[in-house]
Amino acid sequence: MNPDSVLERHPDLYFIDGDVVLAVKQTSHHSSVFANFFSDANAAPAEAYGGTVPLAEMHGDKAEDFALLLSYLYNPSSLVFRRNDPNTPLIVAGVVRLADKYLIEPLHRRLVQQVCDDWPTRLTEYDIRQGEVDALRKVAMSNYPIRYSPDDDRQRLSDVIPEPASAIMFAYEFGCPQILPAAFYRLSLIPVTHDWSSTRVDTLLTRWSLLDGKNLLRCMRGCQSFRLYRPQVTQFMCEDCARLPRDASPCYRYVERLFDGVFTEKASSTHRDPLHLLDKCRKYDDGMPELSLERCPDRPCDDCWETVHTGLVEERRRIWRELPESFNLA
Repeated sequence: MNPDSVLERHPDLYFIDGDVVLAVKQTSHHSSVFANFFSDANAAPAEAYGGTVPLAEMHGDKAEDFALLLSYLYNPSSLVFRRNDPNTPLIVAGVVRLADKYLIEPLHRRLVQQVCDDWPTRLTEYDIRQGEVDALRKVAMSNYPIRYSPDDDRQRLSDVIPEPASAIMFAYEFGCPQILPAAFYRLSLIPVTHDWSSTRVDTLLTRWSLLDGKNLLRCMRGCQSFRLYRPQVTQFMCEDCARLPRDASPCYRYVERLFDGVFTEKASSTHRDPLHLLDKCRKYDDGMPELSLERCPDRPCDDCWETVHTGLVEERRRIWRELPESFNLA
């Protein structure tokens, strides 16, 4: 180590009665590597700190990452992260690499799970998360100026929900592919002009510059598959009515009008967001003017009424189930 180096003690991780000093550029009991490392340092110290304690320089390790690593070793309960923090993958990635380097598997599992917990893996979980986003928007819009958090550094919508680009790169590096379908679907809803540096308060943003060519191509593939999506009318009719000529079927006219009213809307500037629009179709009784008796006197039969409801539920499940194929994640 350079004899002119200035060493600064960490306020929480420097112990007066410690056995060895670990020097990390600006920056034992869980790791077999550390156990051997401490023994070797005590047996034949190359340098000493304060003339008494062995000094070991941790080459290639970042101070902030190493501090989190030691925090886990000496006080595991101190390792707490905010739920849905968009910065979590970036904060913990370096620590996970150190956990792999020093063979601390429990820390690896905990931090990877921390990132995974912020992303839904089932459609029901996705709907709950979307409900939370809608609620956040509603509360924020009721205030002026618009704020999504009382914290000065978390005023945008994207500051209080998971960020997809960093999550995608984290998932590929550390082997948690289960979060990829939801992360790619959210990414596909974000225009490329909505980069993380934007000051937009109420729109989705992402760190586009983090993505490599392969993952950008996966996102483009998903956008293309959903851009012109519109379900077939007969898929949502009972068998008897589906066999009738279209002009002779009031059920067909009703379902067609339903889809005309919903799928002309573009829920996102990138594609139609079929999960959102199909869910909107399920709520067609909630005052949709296109289906009022005055504008649409045709009413579906009981069987078609039931088929519409069950068909919309199953179609959403199918789209969710096939997200890996839509984004070529296999």
